[in-house]
Amino acid sequence: MIPTHHRLLGLCLPPAIFCLADEAITLAGQSAEYWSGRYHLVNEGSPTFNQLLQIHPLAFAAGILGWATVFSGIILLLPETLALIVSIAVTFAHTVGVATWILYRFQFGYQACNGLFLCSAIILGLGIRWGWMAAPPAGYRYFGLGPITRTVLCLLLFGVGVYLFLWPRSI
Repeated sequence: MIPTHHRLLGLCLPPAIFCLADEAITLAGQSAEYWSGRYHLVNEGSPTFNQLLQIHPLAFAAGILGWATVFSGIILLLPETLALIVSIAVTFAHTVGVATWILYRFQFGYQACNGLFLCSAIILGLGIRWGWMAAPPAGYRYFGLGPITRTVLCLLLFGVGVYLFLWPRSI
């Protein structure tokens, strides 16, 4: 059995990070009219959080806190595999929520979204490693390559990926 603090930090923290990022970018994306008190002029795709934003930004913040409590409780109470699935699903959902704000609002939105997805994968990977205490099998081989050759090849291949998907350039 995995200790509770491992599951809390490893499996609850990744979705919480992206939930808070989604909340922050949603609030930042509201118009000047919204912030002048015309809360009916909200810009939000989620029906639940749209309604909360129409009440007040603090209602939205309370709703986010409630939602984080709900998904954290689910992750802490479910059996291991189901908890892992919920952690991944909520993290992906909020990553996409952030991406919807980024994609068409910035000059290099495509590259920024790919960077966001990479950050999400890194945080999830580290969370799964810590929260689920996952490790590759002991006998895993790296195609018979030495550590220096593997490192050089990884850096070259990573560089290709950065150029293809993260390097800022226009269409």
